[in-house]
Amino acid sequence: MSTLSAQTVLQWAMEIERNGEAFYRAAAAASQDREVRNLLQDLAHQEGRHYRTFERMLARAPAAPASETADEDRTFVETALAGALLGPDKGLERAREAQNEEQALRAAMTFEKDTLLFFYELAEAVPESHLPAVRAVIDEERDHLRQLSRVLASGPWVP
Repeated sequence: MSTLSAQTVLQWAMEIERNGEAFYRAAAAASQDREVRNLLQDLAHQEGRHYRTFERMLARAPAAPASETADEDRTFVETALAGALLGPDKGLERAREAQNEEQALRAAMTFEKDTLLFFYELAEAVPESHLPAVRAVIDEERDHLRQLSRVLASGPWVP
């Protein structure tokens, strides 16, 4: 992804975080289990923080000249992410599909895994000065995955 501008990937990162926040808020509202609801509400808050981090980074991101493969790379990434992370109301869509806490937690884990993969690529596309912030978000996203896994394993919904 290094041929894409930092501005492009940061805009995608913001959309991913906005979708994640919407997913967690909707899933929390539908949750009957207090522990699951609290976790999902906390994760929604953290996704909002990540969005603001990327928003600040975008304001300082240098404009990059287009490379020869930028359009091809953009198409590849947009196609790869469209089903998983990008698109209007993608988070709400996923939350509506979950029929219960187990499905919501599993959908959240899938979203976090996809997000982690994207952010590993993002780390290669942003300026060096942004790397500490991206790595901090990667660490938090990884922690989200651990939290979700722990709650999923501890719940009565696991046979």
